[in-house]
Amino acid sequence: MTIEIVSYAKRFDRRPFRCGKPELDEWLKTQASGQEQRGNTRTFLAVQAATGRVVGYYATTTYRLELDEAALAYGAGKRRYPVPAVLLARLAVDKRWQGRGLGVKLLVHALTEVARASQSVGFEVLVVHAIDPDAVTFYAQAGFTRFEDHPLHLFMPVRHLRATVGIGN
Repeated sequence: MTIEIVSYAKRFDRRPFRCGKPELDEWLKTQASGQEQRGNTRTFLAVQAATGRVVGYYATTTYRLELDEAALAYGAGKRRYPVPAVLLARLAVDKRWQGRGLGVKLLVHALTEVARASQSVGFEVLVVHAIDPDAVTFYAQAGFTRFEDHPLHLFMPVRHLRATVGIGN
């Protein structure tokens, strides 16, 4: 299995993808390519080499924490400016591949790619909007912290992210 960015030179079979969350399935099939073409997201696909089928994916995009969100996340008074961030917008694994560690592999890939980006582009935090409480548990086990005001939103400061994947400042 390989993890590749969405490419227009290569066509991967997304039709059979089913993760158990219809909105994640549908986004991959109908919006991922368009979002990638417009430069709105970067989508990475886990592809089964023998069949060319997509068995998992994640997508990232730019983001910013508004002033109140930042204050709640960092437990401090109001800041003067929004906090620049990256959003791990989606992460999903096909049902036939769940329980095999592919979700963790995709998350590690995402964390590593975002940490590398942090060496070239300034931002303070990686944010994730979990789809459900099970996803919150998954991200919390990887070192993300919940926002005080939203039970499905989590964050990881860039300094923690870099330490997690072993990429220096």
